[in-house]
Amino acid sequence: MEISQEELEQRLMSLLLQGDHPVLTILRQQYTSAKVTHRELSGVGFFAYFEVSENAPLVEPPNFVAGNVYIQLENLQYGAGCVLFIKNGKLNFLECYTYSEFWPEKIIIKSLSDPIPVI
Repeated sequence: MEISQEELEQRLMSLLLQGDHPVLTILRQQYTSAKVTHRELSGVGFFAYFEVSENAPLVEPPNFVAGNVYIQLENLQYGAGCVLFIKNGKLNFLECYTYSEFWPEKIIIKSLSDPIPVI
């Protein structure tokens, strides 16, 4: 079943932010009120940029890249991946990328793997 870009982002963020670590707890709090300000398509993936409230609690360390989810889509032979960028203690952007193919126009998920913890 085809899903929207927004639904894919929500599913990926749910996987990337799961866990009991205090940093993940804060990032989940940020995400509940965050807004995607814009998206950029790169041809082989996309970037979704977040706006987080100025009053949101911040994480330490303030700058890092988190997680990795392996994405299998119907129309990608080699799959895709994604990572989450944290800047100045807040969610900054989600990057999704293919390994050697163009990003598909229709998003049909075959599977999403659990992220590899990096925190």
